Amino acid sequence: MKVVLALASAAALALGATACSSEGMGTAAGRGEQARPATEQATARPAATGVRLLRVGTFDQPTYVTAPPGDRERRFVTEREGRIRVLVGARKLRAPFLDIAGRVSTDGEGGLLSMAFAPDYGRTRLLYVYYVDRSGALRVDRYRRSAGNPNRAERGSRRSVISQPHSRANHKGGQLQFGHDGMLYTGFGDGGGADDPDDNAQDPGSRLGKLLRIDPKPGGGYRVPRDNPFVGRAGTRPEIFAYGLRNPYRFSFDRRTGDLALADVGQDAVEEVDFVKASRRARRPRGGVNFGWDRFEGRARNPNGSSPSAAGHVPPVLQRTHAQGSCSITGGYVIRDRSLGSLYGAYVYGDLCDSKLRVAGLRSGGARGDRALGPRVASLVSFGEDALGRVYAVSLDGGVFRLARRG
Repeated sequence: MKVVLALASAAALALGATACSSEGMGTAAGRGEQARPATEQATARPAATGVRLLRVGTFDQPTYVTAPPGDRERRFVTEREGRIRVLVGARKLRAPFLDIAGRVSTDGEGGLLSMAFAPDYGRTRLLYVYYVDRSGALRVDRYRRSAGNPNRAERGSRRSVISQPHSRANHKGGQLQFGHDGMLYTGFGDGGGADDPDDNAQDPGSRLGKLLRIDPKPGGGYRVPRDNPFVGRAGTRPEIFAYGLRNPYRFSFDRRTGDLALADVGQDAVEEVDFVKASRRARRPRGGVNFGWDRFEGRARNPNGSSPSAAGHVPPVLQRTHAQGSCSITGGYVIRDRSLGSLYGAYVYGDLCDSKLRVAGLRSGGARGDRALGPRVASLVSFGEDALGRVYAVSLDGGVFRLARRG
């Protein structure tokens, strides 16, 4: 078993990096010794490119940050134990927006991992949360914001959207994202263990190891969009949008183009970013793509995986090896904040082990200009984006930072 994450503290578990372990959980050693506490002094060092990190708040094991459409004031931060906190301007509110800690398991790679606001949130007040429940299952639930208080959710408004059994402690996935098409996308890991022992990622009858595309019903559950790629195909789950994934812990859509960038956490050797360009007419990426796991890890054949099919797969546009110091990729966003100058249009991402923020230009067939920005964030578990398109980096150690122009 390879060593993976430097823990933020003795009790902190590495959400993304432990997923890259072939078996079980990692401990604080080896590559993890590179990580540093996420203090403002340590992580907000300006890069040569003129980028700095501004701390916007400190939280209890934050896992994600986002904002409702059109809300220029508020940002919402999920905490691993099951609470959602609100930032209004520079002020963190004392009372949580939502507290579901009693429903959440933090065993292994569990926790409250992300959230997403409905595109018509201003009218419907609906939001969605992704967490691991007490049985270990992957859950997506719907809640409704209070009609009289924009800083509180109605706890009794919960409706189940998806419950997916998951028997192992790792590869829990964790991302929710609405696409430009108004559909909800979520990524499920392959079920855990080394080399996908249950063969889920290539199994069209399993939701594990997949990117799903669904249309949530207001009262709970979901519809399958009629234009999903596998609708009507016998033996295939129609909610599957893409497959062949190990642990799609973080993915995003370019807010300008709708292009999909998906970071899939690797096993023993390679971390990867997959990319699918969006159609201008459909405003969504092409569905039905096989990203290759468990037959391939990155661009290389996985010797312990299942046999490649004649249909082939789409290889990653960007990969970093563990020999380069990576161990668990943390996917980010294409930067659409014009205040960041030459970084506009670049994809920002990182890795939990080396703590570096990196940027690259993504395009079909490959990436260009992959380089380190300079600033580091220890225990980097997520990036986020607010309603203005500003990008944030999230440390499991507690810090949430906004990428800003230097000076």
